[in-house]
Amino acid sequence: MVELPDSYVGSSCVVKTKNNDLLTMGTLHRVKEKYIDISSSRNELPEIPYNLLVKVEIYNTRIGFRVLIGRVYISTKQMARITDLNEATNDERREYFRISTRDEGIIYNLVRKAEEEEAQNEDANDIRVQLVDISLGGLMFKIKRELTPDDSFNIMIPKLGDSMLYACEIRRRVERADGYLGYGCEFMEMTVLQEDLLYKYILKRQNDQLRRIR
Repeated sequence: MVELPDSYVGSSCVVKTKNNDLLTMGTLHRVKEKYIDISSSRNELPEIPYNLLVKVEIYNTRIGFRVLIGRVYISTKQMARITDLNEATNDERREYFRISTRDEGIIYNLVRKAEEEEAQNEDANDIRVQLVDISLGGLMFKIKRELTPDDSFNIMIPKLGDSMLYACEIRRRVERADGYLGYGCEFMEMTVLQEDLLYKYILKRQNDQLRRIR
């Protein structure tokens, strides 16, 4: 069992299935040695099947985010009790904070991997792309332009509500059925402010997704 400090009480929570399907959102209401309770003062919670394996993402920018894996013991319209809690690994918890999005990104300062492609860098500013998904570890975008793994760039996401530039490197290229090319990118070093902006952005997108489900 994982030990969770009482200071996490009041934190925003997101509950997902093992496959990252969103189940519900709420507030961490109670922390006990063998379980946690999640409730919501805004909406009724959906009833979740007994013993379902779930992931609980706990957002707290002051003391840090946590990702726990547990099983549903009680689920009502007022609360969900999760037991058998274990901590996710560092790699796993970043992956769990992934949300689909169609927002726009703007690439600046594109640096191509191969030196012979240097001439193509002349239009490396203001390249507009459509995001596919985003997490605390990176993002996927799609574009019809040919890029290469290990190309690096800065990206701005206007919907973050800030002109912050995030440093990225392309890690994989994916051919898509819609005629676009998809690029999975890793965020490089981030400041506390940058990560905090991403927390808030991802949480808002998950709220929007949950409202559509309801």
